[in-house]
Amino acid sequence: MQEQIIVMISEIKDDAQLANRLNEHSSIMEDGGLDSLQLITFLLKVEERFDIEIDFEQFDFDFLESVTTFCNYISELQKTASV
Repeated sequence: MQEQIIVMISEIKDDAQLANRLNEHSSIMEDGGLDSLQLITFLLKVEERFDIEIDFEQFDFDFLESVTTFCNYISELQKTASV
């Protein structure tokens, strides 16, 4: 999942080399360099790819602290969606 997230960020940024610079500890916002519009695009792609629904009113930007933290958040959403 982490690799998929990293690839999605590099696709949104239209920077193939970005995928080589990001890792599980990278900040999605700071290291990924997403602006607000790119962030929305990213989150919508994540919803579609992982078949989840992100509540944007309740979304905590701390989840974007690292790729790992965000993947853990997605995993939790997947668990609650399948219950």
